[in-house]
Order: sequence, then structure tokens, then C-alpha cells
Amino acid sequence: MSNPYEAYETDEQIVESGLVLTYDTCKIRVTFADSEVNKMYDKLLKAKLKPYRHQIDIETFTDDAYFNVLKEVYASTVVKGWESKNEAGEFVVGIQDKTGTILPYNKENVVIGFNAMPLRQFKDIVKQASSFALFRKGQIEEDIKN
Repeated sequence: MSNPYEAYETDEQIVESGLVLTYDTCKIRVTFADSEVNKMYDKLLKAKLKPYRHQIDIETFTDDAYFNVLKEVYASTVVKGWESKNEAGEFVVGIQDKTGTILPYNKENVVIGFNAMPLRQFKDIVKQASSFALFRKGQIEEDIKN
């Protein structure tokens, strides 16, 4: 790094193409879920939460309601691709629902996929997509060195 501010720069190529999060049954390509970098994420999250402002203010907005909103926002602004394992154990483009059917990749089906998985897995996706370290400039080169 030539100056201390570079440590806080994101890698635009990684942000644009996204990173693949690999799980046992699916691979999900995500972009950075950050309000400064992903303006659509920020704008949509604010818009989706606006009707709940009063509930949020008086602390009656439930975690379940929040995660339902977040799933919609992620489907529209963070997820860039989804592959699921088919019956042969191969990854194919699409989202597996609770019955095992592979649905086409689109934002409505991404929400279905999020609802089919355990909440802790969705929380992990949120954690990874929100991790500056994964999208930091020079991170891939550092990972390769290590």
C-alpha cells in the first residue's frame, strides 16, 4: 500500500463480478452489501423498511419480519447467481426449493431458496456479503500468498 487510505478501498472488479459462497447444496454469487458501494442495496433496504419505521422506533419490529425484508432486498440487489446440486450431485444453475425441485434463477425464486434454507445459513450469507475484508482491494492476492 502506498497510503493508509488504500486499506479501505474495495476491489471494483470483485464487487462487480461478485464472490461465490459455497455450501453443501448450493453456490451463491454475491456482491458487496454495503450502503456506500452498493447504492441499490441501500436504496431498496430503506424503501422496504420505511413502512415499518414506527414499529422499528417502538421496538416491535420482529427479527422474522426484518429477515423477510432482508431476503427480498438481497434477492434484488446482492445475489448475482445461484447454483444448486441436482439429483446427480452436480451443480446446475437454479434454486432448489423445499421439495427438491430446481427452479429457474430469478429474484422471486431466490427468496424461495432463502426461505427453504435454515435461517443460520441466510445469516451467514448476510455476514459474508457484508464483510469488507472479502471485497477489499488486494484481498485475493493476499489470500493467494497465504
